[in-house]
Amino acid sequence: MPSPKVAALSRQDIIKAARSFQWNRRLPKWTVLVEGKELPVRPLVLGAAGVAPNDGTNSHQAVAILKDLGFETRYEGKSV
Repeated sequence: MPSPKVAALSRQDIIKAARSFQWNRRLPKWTVLVEGKELPVRPLVLGAAGVAPNDGTNSHQAVAILKDLGFETRYEGKSV
């Protein structure tokens, strides 16, 4: 179960976080498209919620939240 802050995220929270999100490593298997930018799912969701990187929210929960908010998610570069 995602933490309360993560579960309370809105579409606008994700968009706002994506605009300033920086990722310098290789993209993980799960990614999301936000305003044409492909970003890692879990780090983006945790950053948007303002929680620590060791938060208990896993990638599958983050993907479900983003799908519910209407974002296109990808697994290894392919739309899911």
